[in-house]
Amino acid sequence: MSRQHRRSLTTGEAAVLSIIQQEYGPQNGIGDVFFTSADEAVIFVRAPNGSRPMMANLSNLAEWRANGTVSSDDELKTKWLRS
Repeated sequence: MSRQHRRSLTTGEAAVLSIIQQEYGPQNGIGDVFFTSADEAVIFVRAPNGSRPMMANLSNLAEWRANGTVSSDDELKTKWLRS
């Protein structure tokens, strides 16, 4: 059995996870984040009703927020973190 790669979230990734928790609830925790072979942090977002409306790549969203591709947290919430 292989061990899943783990690392700490970057500040930007943690900020995106925090927004997900604000929008969808605290059931979306750090323990639900997994890391791809490319070392990207990803979460399958869980809604309060237990459904999984989306997958969010925390690494990409954090980078896009940092470089201005996504101009604000509000844009992140309304355009990128809505099912």
